[in-house]
This record gives sequence, C-alpha cells and structure tokens, in this order.
Amino acid sequence: MSHSKKSAVHSYHLLLESIVKRYSLLWPALPALGLSLILTACGTSDTQTEDAMQTQQEEVVGVRVEAVQAESFAETLQTTGIIKAVEDVMLSAEEAGVVKAWKVRKGERVAKGWVLAVLSDDLLKASYDAAQAQFELAELNYEKQRSVFAENAISELQMKSAEYNRNAARAAADLALARLERTRLRSPIDGMVNDRFFDEGEFVSPGMPVAHLVNNARVKVSAEVPENYAGLIRLGSTITFTVDAYPKDTLTGTVQFVSAAVNPNNRTMTVEASVANPNGKLKPEMIARVRILRSEQRNAVLINQSVVQQVDRHRYVVYVENNGTVEERIVKLGGRQGNRVEVLEGLAVGDRVIVSGFQRLVHGQRVSVAG
Repeated sequence: MSHSKKSAVHSYHLLLESIVKRYSLLWPALPALGLSLILTACGTSDTQTEDAMQTQQEEVVGVRVEAVQAESFAETLQTTGIIKAVEDVMLSAEEAGVVKAWKVRKGERVAKGWVLAVLSDDLLKASYDAAQAQFELAELNYEKQRSVFAENAISELQMKSAEYNRNAARAAADLALARLERTRLRSPIDGMVNDRFFDEGEFVSPGMPVAHLVNNARVKVSAEVPENYAGLIRLGSTITFTVDAYPKDTLTGTVQFVSAAVNPNNRTMTVEASVANPNGKLKPEMIARVRILRSEQRNAVLINQSVVQQVDRHRYVVYVENNGTVEERIVKLGGRQGNRVEVLEGLAVGDRVIVSGFQRLVHGQRVSVAG
C-alpha cells in the first residue's frame, strides 16, 4: 500500500473515534433530559388548569335566584286507567228465530223490562195454545174426580192420578209459555241501545248477541297499580283523574274493588273506582289519567326540577347563592308534583337557589344576582 493511502485510512479511523466519544458522553444524559422535559410540561399543564379554574372562579356571572319557601305538597301515584260502564250488556237470543220486528231505535234510552225486539213466534205460540188446552182439560178432570172421590165413588189412587195429570199439564203449559216469552227480547237494565246487530228478517240462533246495551249514568275507572303500592289502596279511598276530552276537569271517584291477587305477568293489581256520570260526558273506553294520593305535607321544600343537575347515577346537585358566592349542594330528592320536585335533604327554607345561569357554574364562583 502506498504512503498516501495509509495516511487516508489513518485519518478516517481518527474521525470515527472522535464521533463515538462525543455521543458516548451525551448518552447517559438523554433519559434525564427527557424526564426533565416531561415534568416541565406537566407542571405547565397543571399550572394552566389551576389558572383556568382560578380565572373561572374570579369571573362574575349574572344569575337569577329564588328563595326556598315552605309549601303544601301532595305526593301522588300516577297511572293510566280505562273508563268502563258499570252495566254493559250484550243481549243474546235464547230461542232461534227470525227477527220479526224491532221495537226501539239505536241510541234510544230504555227501561229495564222493555221489549226491544220480537222474534218469529208462530210455532211457539201454537205449542203454547195446545199445552194450555191440555192443562185446562186436566184441571177440569181433576175437579170432577175430586168431587166424585168426596162421595167415595172412586178410589184414592184414581183421584191422585187425576191430580198428577193436572200438575204435569200445568208444567207443560208453563214451559211452552216460557219459550214463547223468549221470543220477546227484553232489556235487562236501564240504559241506552248502543247497537243492534240484526235487521228485521234475519235469522238469529240461540246465544248470538242481538243488541248492545249500556248504562253510563254511573261509570267506573279501571286501572293497574304496581304491587309495591298495595298498602296505599283501600276500599273507600278517593282517586282523582282527568280525561283527554276534558283536560281542565278534575274528576273524583271512590275505590270499590281491589283485586285479591297480583298479576304475575306485569306485577300489578287491578283497582276499580266508581264515578258518578249524571250528564253522560264520560264514555266507556276513554283513557283516564289517574292520580292516587300517597302522602301529604304542609311544610315541604319544593323546587323546579329543571335546576337539579345529575352528576352521576345517584348524585344530584343544586347551586345556591350565598353572599355573592356559589355553593354546590348535594340534595336528596323525594316525590314530584307537576314540574316541581321535593327536596328531602340539602336545602332549607330561605336558601337562595340559582334558577338561571347555573349551567356553567362551579363551587366558589363569584356571581351577581340580577334584579
């Protein structure tokens, strides 16, 4: 190898050694340098967060407040019910026959016992006439035999035979009359003819509904109540309710029935309350919004439910103004009355609850109360 090539190789080795030494000196310091940078960044972040919170607390926010007052509070159970007629009858035919004539119109009010319709009765009328004639003959024969028996002209057996024949003929006549009467379809209740299911000339079989009768002078509200409220409902209890047709009218009823067993499918029990309906404005199958009184207090703390903030599953807070500073109060809630909620713990009468501008408030923040 020539002298010039040896000199170049030697210079190259010296350069590599210099680079290795320089970075070997820096390497132990790299981890410490990185940690220092991270701590510096975290310190800056925490400082910025604290500064932001301090700035938010120093910022004065305009709010409106309302002083808590003691109020009367009635806690109610709300459920949905159905209006039903106390007397609702599907009148069925007991004898087969053709509808001979309707005696009433649809929508007409009728009294109990009125004849609503007449079925064809020619055959049954003939059967009754024959049975009645047999009875009259047997009755005549019995009277003759009894007078002869009084003179000891016939035996006691002959007289008893005549008596039994008379009784059998009377029973046959009564049966024929009962069947004839069944061709007169009579109303079993006082009420209104809500519908007629057959026209004149159509054939009706026994057991088929012929007319629908409704007595809505008095109705009932039927509702399903959860089983855990069983202790609240008793016979004679008063309920209040409204219907969509008359939303401004609050109606009352008296509990007349409470089911003896709980429905296993939905864990509810049936409650029925009787309601007077003199002008007939309540119609069967209307939806009723039922309220049942659970408890009543005279000095309850009530606030609008819109000011209550839920911060987790079981934690609710309300913001209170105290000498220009926000206080965060954890509250325990009770029942509801419309859009207001009862506060059992966390507020007292006289506390100034923030009702407007509370959405971005934090504990300790300065606020100004708008007039």
